[in-house]
Amino acid sequence: MSLTDIGIIVGDTSRSRAYLQALTRNKLLPNYVLVLEDTSDKPLPGQLDKSKPIRESEKVVEDDECWSEAHFDSTQPIKVLLDELGISYEVSTSKDINDPSVIEAIRRRSETTFIYSGFGGALLRKDVLSTGKHFLHVHGGYLPDYKGSTTNYYSLIVENTLGASAIFLSEEIDCGPVLLRQKFPPPLNRQAIDHIYDSGARAKVLIETLKNYLKHGEWKFELPDNTGGETYYIIHPVLKHITILDKSQNPQCE
Repeated sequence: MSLTDIGIIVGDTSRSRAYLQALTRNKLLPNYVLVLEDTSDKPLPGQLDKSKPIRESEKVVEDDECWSEAHFDSTQPIKVLLDELGISYEVSTSKDINDPSVIEAIRRRSETTFIYSGFGGALLRKDVLSTGKHFLHVHGGYLPDYKGSTTNYYSLIVENTLGASAIFLSEEIDCGPVLLRQKFPPPLNRQAIDHIYDSGARAKVLIETLKNYLKHGEWKFELPDNTGGETYYIIHPVLKHITILDKSQNPQCE
């Protein structure tokens, strides 16, 4: 099924690969893809280091409904998959979503909503948000409680869960209206959180959000007023390491 009024903007990251493979599995193909090109050899935030092979310790081990979208090939380049699927796509010479050429490419498209999966750390500024399009983003954290960066490590520490929340982006960080959110149990393999489980959780919430849209014929909001909560900053490496070493389990999918 082609989502005729929905496109996707991607950087070639683990999350984008998870998204496109999940969309393919669930027969929810975007009408158009805009690929933000990165021509450097140095990996950007969200990208795997191409010089390092995927270790067994970084692979998914669960096989249940909760982590159904965590089973993806994190090594498959975006353009290779798009060519295989025959999906129309355009390659931008800029990796910056706020670049005028990228904004113009978005503005001239007929799609009303774009799933946004750019490189980590990029914020959408006023010019791109003023194109008249909706930008659907899945935040790696349960909103409004966990806003900001690396929030799933903080939620693991506080309540032993991971989260993902689908929002329409606004100028304020992680403050757009929430369409759907979900909590996930701690993964058995915590070394694979960054590139596998975080991406898998976001992909699952994305798929459920799109299914709701198709079911109702419009966007439904679980939390229109996404206020309050705590804003977090990149977790200290030592605290992150301690969280990874924690073996506690128990919480179920919500």
